[in-house]
Amino acid sequence: MKKDVFISYSGDDKSTAFEIVDYLEGKGIECFIAPRDIDGGISYGARLTAAIRECRAVILVAGKAILTSEHVLNELDIIVGEKKFFVPFFIEDFELSSEYRYYLGRKQRIMAHVGSPRDHFSKLLDTIASEIGYVDKPEPKREELRPARADNTKKEFDYIPHRGIMINPEDQQRNVSFRTDTFISLMSSIYKEVTDLSDEEHAGLVFHKSGYSAGQSFAQRLNSRWDLAADSLSLYSEKLHKWCEFDSDVGWGKFDIDVDVNEETGDFHGTLTINECFIVDMKNKCRICEFVKGYCEGVIETLLGANVSLICRTCPLKNRFKTTCVFDIIIND
Repeated sequence: MKKDVFISYSGDDKSTAFEIVDYLEGKGIECFIAPRDIDGGISYGARLTAAIRECRAVILVAGKAILTSEHVLNELDIIVGEKKFFVPFFIEDFELSSEYRYYLGRKQRIMAHVGSPRDHFSKLLDTIASEIGYVDKPEPKREELRPARADNTKKEFDYIPHRGIMINPEDQQRNVSFRTDTFISLMSSIYKEVTDLSDEEHAGLVFHKSGYSAGQSFAQRLNSRWDLAADSLSLYSEKLHKWCEFDSDVGWGKFDIDVDVNEETGDFHGTLTINECFIVDMKNKCRICEFVKGYCEGVIETLLGANVSLICRTCPLKNRFKTTCVFDIIIND
């Protein structure tokens, strides 16, 4: 199937390349990107060559890793030989080798290494628009978008029917929706398999570590988006409350946090409460909720810049009439 745009990139720049694809396909522009669009049983080189010939434009994601990529050079040779319209999209500032200077020396380029590459996506679209026959359509009215979440929540994800995906309009990242019982069944099955291989203690540790890693990664994104001063004690409470508001909005349960930071001594005391946490296996009593505990520790540690432990005070698994998880937040010296 012919595509509008061919994406050429080095493996080191894969994440940026796929972000470009998500952005363009969100605008209704069909993209070819390997290895996603390489069908099994077809010669890799032959499929790439055909895709370049059939496309209307090419985007070269130019990071310094292309200097050692024979694949990108091979693709450029075909692109130039086929006289394809192509746009070098520089995500790093680096000196071109003689081979690339031959292909790109006089080529108009987009210098996307200033700020975030995402800041330059609209310019990239404007550059290729006339070549691929793209006409910008007005944004649909909010009521024309299919809400992926309940009407009484603070955020709605935009559903793209032709791709079958949901996009968070705040950061243009893909999201997915699960029934909670489906997700709990999945997590419990994994927990039981780990238990069969070792024991429940090890299974709980695995879930805790995986949650912790996810929490750290998520909190790093929050820190970069909020741009709050990391050395100001008065902002720690604000960070934690903003995190709780975010995870409450997306259905994890109702997160509440009560913290007391002494700016003179640096002492910290806090309590985290999660009402109706979505990862609790009331049926099988599997401790998959260790994932949430690890996740919260990872988030809080990253936002505070200090090593913490959560001590469970109230647990629904221990009392079926309780719906709330309560943790004391302990700063480890």
